[in-house]
Amino acid sequence: MSTSNRISNVLTKVLPQSLSHLHAHIESKLNAIINYSPTIGLMGKTGVGKSSLCNALFQANISPVSDIRSGTHEAKHFEMQLGERTLTFVDLPGIGESIASDDVYHAQYQQLLPTLDLIIWVLRADERAWISDEITYQFLTEQCGYDKTRFLFVLNQADKIEPCRGWDIALRSPSDKQRQHLQQKIDIVQHSFSPTHPVIAVSAKESYQLSQFVETLISALPSHASSSVVSQLQTTYRTQPVESIARQGFNRSVTEILDSMIHELPLSTLLKTVLIKAKVVLVDAVTSLWRWLF
Repeated sequence: MSTSNRISNVLTKVLPQSLSHLHAHIESKLNAIINYSPTIGLMGKTGVGKSSLCNALFQANISPVSDIRSGTHEAKHFEMQLGERTLTFVDLPGIGESIASDDVYHAQYQQLLPTLDLIIWVLRADERAWISDEITYQFLTEQCGYDKTRFLFVLNQADKIEPCRGWDIALRSPSDKQRQHLQQKIDIVQHSFSPTHPVIAVSAKESYQLSQFVETLISALPSHASSSVVSQLQTTYRTQPVESIARQGFNRSVTEILDSMIHELPLSTLLKTVLIKAKVVLVDAVTSLWRWLF
């Protein structure tokens, strides 16, 4: 059964007869969320592993992974298609690649950031300083007024943190000394950027702490975008906690749709009362379809 038919059948069953004239309107609003195509920005210097991180998490590669210097000179869009949904990544140019071109990069950020659901900002765990990242972040949040909740910071290449020879190859995890150094790096990120969301140290190459990062990612996404992103994840990272977070977000989005209709549609007081009473049943019924929708 198609997604549209599932939603239509549920509405037919649970929508009070007095609200049947709203069937098509509600169905259209719900389908817009179900088929929503998220757009996620990728920020960070060239070589931090933006593309390799996303390639490790999602079902299809978004960009060729290369060790060649300056692999991304300008903003590039990459799409993953699954059914009627498209997941788009905007790979933004490397921060601080050359001082002369930083102003050009800033102009691109100002234009593109409002179109993104979230920005994943990738930092190298073994890098000594992130001065150019800090400058750009300050510009975006203070001068452009961009919301800090829209940024998700992640430390990549945790396997390269000193002493790198201490990395446990068999367990694909850091030594105790490396863990200490990684925590110190996380503390520095917290102090330098004051991020809203937790900072996770990962290694895309070693699949280290990717599950934890995915949970943080899905939690950081807007409610209307989280389920569509989950549908594109590698099966390994589509865990019960991740699905639960996305399902709750979908529930909130459905609730917001009905609340908006209650406040905005020119309904009589009687019909508004009927819709208010029916809202909980409607939300629960639609949310119960989540596993078939995503």
